[in-house]
Amino acid sequence: GGGGGGGGGNGECASLLNRALARLKLSPADHEGALADCDAALEAEENNPKAHYRRAQALEGLDKMDMALKAAQRAKQISGGDDTVNGLYSRIQGVIEKRKEKERKEKREREKEERAKKEKQKEEERKRRAEDVDELD
Repeated sequence: GGGGGGGGGNGECASLLNRALARLKLSPADHEGALADCDAALEAEENNPKAHYRRAQALEGLDKMDMALKAAQRAKQISGGDDTVNGLYSRIQGVIEKRKEKERKEKREREKEERAKKEKQKEEERKRRAEDVDELD
């Protein structure tokens, strides 16, 4: 809503972040709503570490891990090594790493199956050729 009355930006930011926290604690959590609140809070106060931290939590909940990692990284930079922030950052990084490893493994499996399929086709082709030669005798 239009920038009514100057000042009091911090109060607005705090209440948005309180609401974001409440949305994250709902069961099931309202990650979309929390994200919107954090974005609004960051418009009022772009270097608020709590806003970046809760934004990372909301993005993690929405399974937007790369964006969540960026938000957590920003919170980490601003907060200067807060344990809670570092924990969130490490957890998200771990999830991303696990997924990449899983993707690499699946890719290797697929490539292995493709190679096996091609070998089998070559083998069948060789057998067919051998049979064709036999018929010429």
